[in-house]
Amino acid sequence: MAQSRLEIFAEMARQQPDDAMVWYGLASEYMKAERWREASDALRNVVRVNPDYTAAYQLLGTALSNQGEPEEARLAWTEGVAAATRTGAWKARQHMETLLAQSGGPPGAEFCE
Repeated sequence: MAQSRLEIFAEMARQQPDDAMVWYGLASEYMKAERWREASDALRNVVRVNPDYTAAYQLLGTALSNQGEPEEARLAWTEGVAAATRTGAWKARQHMETLLAQSGGPPGAEFCE
């Protein structure tokens, strides 16, 4: 029986735990399957290995939002904005700033009244 893409990426992640691209591929497969918790775990590994991987922060926030963790999602996007600023990824920064604005602002913003 042929292995699924998800199984292939999971095996690759076990064999190459410090490869951000492998973790990102695994996370993408989990996102397609709407397995939000597993996707967020894989995406946390992406940013652990490569803290400047801006696309991972975008997806991490989305996965967290989809699993009902809006504060954690905003934190991921806020960290993503910082990474995008560091790396000059202005398009990613704009996208995450939009996601933050749509979600109520940066973490803790609702308490700043």
